[in-house]
Amino acid sequence: MNLRLSRRAAMFGTPLLLATQATADPAQIARAFAMRDKAVADGDQPYGAVIVRGSAIIAEMPSRVIVNGDPTAHAEMEAIRAAAKVLGSRDLSGCVLVSSSRPCPMCEAAAHWAGISRMYHGQVGVDAGAPGLCR
Repeated sequence: MNLRLSRRAAMFGTPLLLATQATADPAQIARAFAMRDKAVADGDQPYGAVIVRGSAIIAEMPSRVIVNGDPTAHAEMEAIRAAAKVLGSRDLSGCVLVSSSRPCPMCEAAAHWAGISRMYHGQVGVDAGAPGLCR
């Protein structure tokens, strides 16, 4: 496990360190791909995502763009919405986003605004770093 300064600490000098995973947990990757398979089985686009805090999966969702007729219902957006509901807060600081593929700019921006600490994607859990704006 690596330690890094939180975004708030970097901006305001608050001595708060966050623990981050060096790589994605294979079980978490498997859940993201299970959500991708669910999306396909439901007739949607092949994407899945999970939100994790510590070792616990907080939310897992498939893409629902086609099923819901909603262009913003990407798997990552759906997982962020579900995690916020489960935690009762829009602040997902300390959470990690694991998805079946690299999040698009919309999803990465949403992860940034939600305070997601890190993103991992793909079969091997490529570390995409902390979400940002305008990549």
